[in-house]
Amino acid sequence: MKSYTIFQKSDDETVNEFLGWMRNQERGVYRAALRELGALKKLRPQFMQQKSVEEQFAWIKKMLAWKPAETIADHLLQVWLIRKHEGMLVGFIEKLGIEHNGHGVVDVLPETLEADKLKEAVDVLFEKYPAGAVSVYLHMFQNQTEEGWPELQDILDNDPRITIK
Repeated sequence: MKSYTIFQKSDDETVNEFLGWMRNQERGVYRAALRELGALKKLRPQFMQQKSVEEQFAWIKKMLAWKPAETIADHLLQVWLIRKHEGMLVGFIEKLGIEHNGHGVVDVLPETLEADKLKEAVDVLFEKYPAGAVSVYLHMFQNQTEEGWPELQDILDNDPRITIK
């Protein structure tokens, strides 16, 4: 699932939590995204900065769900996952036995995922983290290879805890 599709199908609570964190913790990234998204619609940055936070969030979500904003959506989701949810990333890939840099960044992805280890890793994520964040992460992880992994796709399609279908 592409990042813009994730925004199309994510629940408002997850998106608002994501945008709130970006706005409060990554102000420079948030402002740059606002500016870049505005440029896609030929809007001046001041136009959006004058809107209330709720109006900004609604507009940003709408824009990030638009295919031409895919690169911006990818970047924002990566920043959010790496900086806010590093523990989730690290725990997941360690449970799968994938080598990483200590912060959840992987150089070489496996060609296959062991189904039992994957199920156990997903179960741990849902025990420790909000379902919306886990769902976003699993979809983004699936996007790390062109074909994804059939074992993970089965979970994304069939696990009732996944909030993005």
